[in-house]
Amino acid sequence: MQDEDALYDYDIALNLLKKNPPENRLDISLSFSQYLKLEEDWSNIKSATGISEDQRYPYLSYNSLIHIATVVTVPRDLHEVAASELRREIMNSIEAYLSIHKPDAVGTIVDSGSVKEKIPYGAYAQSSKQSDGVFKYHSIDFGLSIMVAIEVGSSETYAALCHDKDMWLDGHHVKVCILVCFNESPRFETPLIEKMILVANKSMRSRYGPISYRNHNWLGTLKEGFIEVWRVNSSVRYPLIESGKKYDTLPTNIGLRIRDFYPNEAWNAADIPDGEIPINGTMFMKHIRTAIIATAVGRFSDFISQ
Repeated sequence: MQDEDALYDYDIALNLLKKNPPENRLDISLSFSQYLKLEEDWSNIKSATGISEDQRYPYLSYNSLIHIATVVTVPRDLHEVAASELRREIMNSIEAYLSIHKPDAVGTIVDSGSVKEKIPYGAYAQSSKQSDGVFKYHSIDFGLSIMVAIEVGSSETYAALCHDKDMWLDGHHVKVCILVCFNESPRFETPLIEKMILVANKSMRSRYGPISYRNHNWLGTLKEGFIEVWRVNSSVRYPLIESGKKYDTLPTNIGLRIRDFYPNEAWNAADIPDGEIPINGTMFMKHIRTAIIATAVGRFSDFISQ
């Protein structure tokens, strides 16, 4: 990359951080020293404008293996509901399982939500990543460990999600990384104001899209949706949506087991029978349908408030 190209990308990234327009992900090639400068510039802007360091979005992360800096801006309901509802399904099942098989272990596994973490191992050792959810194990005897990570993609590409997955598995040594992916087609584009003034009202259509109003699609059809569960040497995909329609058989589990949430030494000492951690795929998709409509409404509301 030419120096002027790197400077151009740097300026785009900083501008995206400052403006925080919804549903954007930008991946740019930067050296680690350039990334540190971008991080410092963004920190100075936050300090000068009163933006809290605890604000989740926009966020900046770095993949030191492939030298890519990533800016992620505030997401819509589809992304946030997919992450929160899957975490809720998993956490409820973990606590129900432990309450039967090991009541005094309830509380050792926690849903830590969306957090930014330093990636400690190998070629990823200078990386940082904000997840869409992590499950941590904590005890006095065995310390604190991230065991399972969740990454949701409704605006980024599948390839970008896989880079994130590799950071968690190879760079943080989590046991499982869960990818949740929805492919919207055609992708949403903000309409021209002139076009919107000229067209007649048109009612919304819902379920898995498209959702239209005033002759513009505020959400394209969700052509595909799936949950993919990755371990170091394997992956399994669980379909949710195919060709714009709900998959005939939604998952009742995604292969998670209670031992996935324990470090090996802690598990060997736990004296807990291993067992499956179920999820309710039907309930999950009911929440997704609601989030689809909320995403379309949010896009329209942002447009008319411009």
